[in-house]
This record gives sequence, C-alpha cells and structure tokens, in this order.
Amino acid sequence: MERHLKIIYAKWLGAVVLGWATLRGALHVNPGFTVPPQATFYGGPVLFILTAACALAGPIFYRTLFAHAQRNHAGITAEAFFIFERNLILIGQVALGFAMLADFLAVPFFYRSGACLTALYGVYCVFPSGKRIVLDRRLFRVATNPRKTSKISTRRNPIEPPTTLKKVGQ
Repeated sequence: MERHLKIIYAKWLGAVVLGWATLRGALHVNPGFTVPPQATFYGGPVLFILTAACALAGPIFYRTLFAHAQRNHAGITAEAFFIFERNLILIGQVALGFAMLADFLAVPFFYRSGACLTALYGVYCVFPSGKRIVLDRRLFRVATNPRKTSKISTRRNPIEPPTTLKKVGQ
C-alpha cells in the first residue's frame, strides 16, 4: 500500500511541477504576456486563502470527516483506508496548484511567497511515509484481512478471563 501511495504522490507532484515549469517557460519565452493588474491585486489574497485552506485546513477537515464516518465501525477495510490516503494526497496537491497559479499571475510578493510556503508545508504533511501509514492504520483500526474487520481487545484471548497475579511469597 505504501508503495502505491508513493507512486500516486510522485505522479501528482510531477504533474504539478511539470505544469509549473511549462508556465514559467512560457512566461520566459513570451515576456509580453501579462495579466491585468486588477487580477493580481485582488487575486493575491484570494489565492493565499485558498492555498492555506487546502494545505492547512483541508487535511485536518478531511481526517475529521473520515474519523467521524468510521466512528461506529470496529475497523475499516484496507480499500477504504487507501482511498482516504489517496484523497488526502490530492488535497495537498491542490494547494500546490493554487500556489502555482499565484506564481503565474504574479500576485504581490507577500501573497505569492506565503502561498508557496503554505503549499510546501501541505505537500510535506501528506507525504505517505511508512511511519505515518502505520500510525494511521493503527489509529483507524484497518483490517489486515480485507474480509474481516479487526476487533479491539486488551487481552490476547478475549474469551479467557484475566489472570490474577500472585503475590510474592505465596
């Protein structure tokens, strides 16, 4: 699963970086192409807010919705968890797309740099590292067998009663 998520992450990141490089190359080849100043003046704060919403609030909101939807289940399937992780990656990539748009429109430096930094943070946070996936699998109680859901128990065998400890000297 981790490998597939990293492939999805790399594909989307590559697509955004390729799009960004293409737009920057087009601006370099044709420097006469400009955007109206009204679009850059009003677009700066809007793009910064959209980037922050996707990079910071988006993953938190989506994780909360997913946890709320799965709250009554003893465990979730690996497929549902994979879809959740994939959508989380896509939310972070959308933030990078908004930062790319802010750079392309040449919004004021404050908003452009803020959007880029926020998008980089968002892309960093949704990277599917092994430790994060293991932690999320444990947190959301992802079943190892897709046909069965895992049950939470504090003992090895939940049918047996807990053993009592003997005092020293007995």
